[in-house]
Amino acid sequence: MLSLRGITEYETFDHPVATMIVISSLNTDPISTIMQLYNPNIPSFTLDKPYIDTNILRYYVVLHDPNLTTLEHSTAMFEKLKRTVGLHCYLLTINSKPRNTVDVDNLEEKAEESIRQVWENSLTESYRIESELQTFVASTADSSTSSLNAPLSPLVGGHTRSSSVSSNLSSLQTPIVHGASIQSSPIDSSESPYNTSSAEKSVSELQQDSIQYGRCMTADNVEQLKTMVREFAVQSLVPFMERNIQQWNEQVASARRGLTGRLFGASRRLFGTSGRSSPQSVQTIPAQGPNIPYGLNSITVYPFAAPEAQMRKLADYAFMLRDYKFAYTIYDTVRRDYATEKAYKHHAGTQEMMGICLLMMNQPLTSKTDVDRHFELAVQQYLSRCRSIFHATRTTVIYYELLKVHQMWKDIPTALVRMTGEDSDLRSGLFLEQAALCFLRANKPMVRKYGFHLAMAGQRYSKASQRLHAFRCYEMAASVLDTKSWTIAKNHVQFALGRQAFHLGRLEDSVTYFSNVLTDSKQTAQQQIAHIREFLFIYKQYASQAGFDPLKQSFPNLALPVIDDRQIQVTLSNAQSNTTHREEWAAMEIELLEESIANGYISSSKRAMAVQQQDDDRIVCAVEESAIIHIELYNPLQIAISLSNLMLGCQYKESSKPQDYVADTDEEMPEGKQIGGTDLLEFEHYKLQKLSGVTLDPLEKKTISLAIVPCHKGSLLVTGLHYTLNELVHTFKPFVKRGKRLNRTKEERMSVVYACDRSLDILVTSPMPLLDIAFHHVPETVLSGEVVQTVLEINNKGNKGLTALRLKASHPSFICVGNPEDMDKDIYAAHPSTLDKMQIDNHLFDPSVISIPLPENDGRGTVKPGETTLVPLWIRGDRIGKHTFKLLFSYQSDEDNAMIAHRTLRYSIQVQVLPSLKINAFTRQSTTAINEFILGIEIENLQTTAQFELGQLTASSPVWAISSLSINLSDTQDVERKTTIPPRQTTFAYYKIHRLAYENESDSPEAWTSQALGALLNDYGDSKKKRALPPINLHLSKISFVSH
Repeated sequence: MLSLRGITEYETFDHPVATMIVISSLNTDPISTIMQLYNPNIPSFTLDKPYIDTNILRYYVVLHDPNLTTLEHSTAMFEKLKRTVGLHCYLLTINSKPRNTVDVDNLEEKAEESIRQVWENSLTESYRIESELQTFVASTADSSTSSLNAPLSPLVGGHTRSSSVSSNLSSLQTPIVHGASIQSSPIDSSESPYNTSSAEKSVSELQQDSIQYGRCMTADNVEQLKTMVREFAVQSLVPFMERNIQQWNEQVASARRGLTGRLFGASRRLFGTSGRSSPQSVQTIPAQGPNIPYGLNSITVYPFAAPEAQMRKLADYAFMLRDYKFAYTIYDTVRRDYATEKAYKHHAGTQEMMGICLLMMNQPLTSKTDVDRHFELAVQQYLSRCRSIFHATRTTVIYYELLKVHQMWKDIPTALVRMTGEDSDLRSGLFLEQAALCFLRANKPMVRKYGFHLAMAGQRYSKASQRLHAFRCYEMAASVLDTKSWTIAKNHVQFALGRQAFHLGRLEDSVTYFSNVLTDSKQTAQQQIAHIREFLFIYKQYASQAGFDPLKQSFPNLALPVIDDRQIQVTLSNAQSNTTHREEWAAMEIELLEESIANGYISSSKRAMAVQQQDDDRIVCAVEESAIIHIELYNPLQIAISLSNLMLGCQYKESSKPQDYVADTDEEMPEGKQIGGTDLLEFEHYKLQKLSGVTLDPLEKKTISLAIVPCHKGSLLVTGLHYTLNELVHTFKPFVKRGKRLNRTKEERMSVVYACDRSLDILVTSPMPLLDIAFHHVPETVLSGEVVQTVLEINNKGNKGLTALRLKASHPSFICVGNPEDMDKDIYAAHPSTLDKMQIDNHLFDPSVISIPLPENDGRGTVKPGETTLVPLWIRGDRIGKHTFKLLFSYQSDEDNAMIAHRTLRYSIQVQVLPSLKINAFTRQSTTAINEFILGIEIENLQTTAQFELGQLTASSPVWAISSLSINLSDTQDVERKTTIPPRQTTFAYYKIHRLAYENESDSPEAWTSQALGALLNDYGDSKKKRALPPINLHLSKISFVSH
């Protein structure tokens, strides 16, 4: 790119500056020979181009061969020539005969080795590259026979290096690469046809057989060559260029910078003529050369004697002699002339050199914008006006290398991206990749831009059939995008990696990359179907190639369907499915446990066991009981998928301590013995349920339930789920559940630490009772204050007797549990107007905890295995609204169990309480007696359709009784009129309440409280003793509005 351009018409860097004329010292007529070797008046002796200056330096070299003549003769001949041609000459001694290896010493042998390496070090690398190019072209061309027979080096085959590279570059523009011909191994592997070491070996062997470099030269010859080159450059070439610079500056540049030149230039820019310049200034010649754009037959050139050409050559000479500031000034001057003449290629070249001069100056840049503007204009004109992609690419590469030297990493991508057009995917991919690397080397690495440009580079490499380079770029981009939340870009890169890996024969990598895009929910349904089909096709080929059964061996990390480990629940077969709000249930269990321990329902010997059982949060399952695992499956795609052979993965351990086993993702499908007539498979320590198939519709969430039946005591850990996707890909999804976030210590608060979750670790005990609850006649709605009788059915489905059944209710004011003998009692039975008495215990207790009576067996309430008992339960609408009653049942085995203290069962009921009556009451002192009050009660019917009838009024109090005042109980019509409440209507009635005398004043609560306080203040010893609380005697006053 930078060295194989050749002579161009718009710049003089590759134009000849000097010519070296070499003659032998044996020549008898050196002057005549020189004239024959070089005659500037004959075009064949120079490049026949009008834009090449023939006034170049002529340097004469006289070769002296000590094997053919004496040094005195050669020196005399050299002095004679020196007097004729001047000082630009040199006498060079070169040996022409091979040396005799027997007569030389070790020093000369080493010298010969060093001489030979002068050529080998430089030529071996170039021949290796050329050999690789020829091999690549031969492997991608249809007619490979002729290409394979091409020689490796110009010394063997006779063709030149430049022609070889030009033909190779033209052949590489449109390669045809088929998927079957892509190598499965990387380009640097030992099997690759492009292996560097093998190419070097073949070239070196060929060179050793055909060419022996430096066989006739000695160390003195090499030193004389170095001296000649140094003297040629210092004493002849550089002074010659300096003289030309001075001459052109005085004759051409000064005139252009003067007042006349400026006026002339301004007039040409402002009042330019309609035609072109004179033929002496601009000429048109036929276009020739390897880098001429297609369709361009002629080019515009400036003859070497034209002022513009001399100004350009002046600037180029100044640049080569490192006077960058002066060169920039001349480039800027001649640039205006080129712009006026519309010589776009010359103008682009000067813009390019102005930018290079600014970057080559040994001083800080005043403006980065000027530099970038020069290169941008040069590239744009090369592409648009000149249609020269080669020169635009060369300018971009030079700009890139100079910016690298200045470590201006942030400016490089802008320059490289300019050349990422659609004409060459290979060049665009290369520039995009280099731009990405520059983003990463900036002072503040721009990682996102790095990944984005690598993805674009991979795409362009892929379009150019450079699959290895495309795979490499996509792989580097994936390492960046995996840490970001750019799902679309991430899935695009993963899909491209899968495609490239498949074409490269890496089937294992391909299925891994394709599996990563299966859950891409942002694609269309058609694209998702294509992803699924390609994944299944590649996986089937991979399984066939690797030789395993895809229905048994697990494919790891398959993310379809999506399984949220946090939603996985383990319940017993008797558990209700809608018991959510785990924190509330856990709090109720702790409260019930503490209350049972405090009141002696759980013995002190099992206290520690019960507390540990509560802290572990493990499901307790007895032998031969079913534990149900509920798993939520989600299909994120817009197409349906099918799952088959769904079965749990389990790990059994004889110890009852929690397990810390972590399952592998490559577990094979377990094989068990089918139990006849069921969907269970029998294994050594447990039985597993196997679902034959599940279909998930687009975007559907579905919960499946799988059973596991333990056969031995110990612990059983649910490790994951086995399933087969679309009847081809078997996979195992491990379950990893985390507990709550820990914030107790400073270290836990400063970092993200989670507690262990033991909910998937099932504790298997010896046979236990198993409570199953069923409620009958539970209404969906009740009225406020209404009491509804339901039936609680208690079943023991375990293998041991059930006892000590207790209930913890979240709404104790709504629920009342009765005895079995109260099953047939009428709730609203009306009684005659009487004054009854009842006695209740005056003890503080937790109303939310209720002991449920069970049938008497062997002196205590027990439900035998397989038996059922019924208990009445009343629900009262205490508060208006929708309520969810959480009912937590606790029970124990009638036989002692060394592993658990009790078992629990959660149950919930939803009831809505509707408004019924609104009651307002007030009292005032009676005027007829001292211990009497008038009670006024206003009752409003809040229903819009229902009518209420008052049947009875009951008052309970230790000292007060009630009687009717405004309602004549003997008059049926008056009673009906004042006790019937139509919808949205109100009734009002007065009653009389009077005080009753205590039968024993010492038994009143007030008297007992006074005595207890006195004992506390006066008698310390007795105050510590527990005093028995007397019961409370209540008087029930009933007023019946129904005739009996």
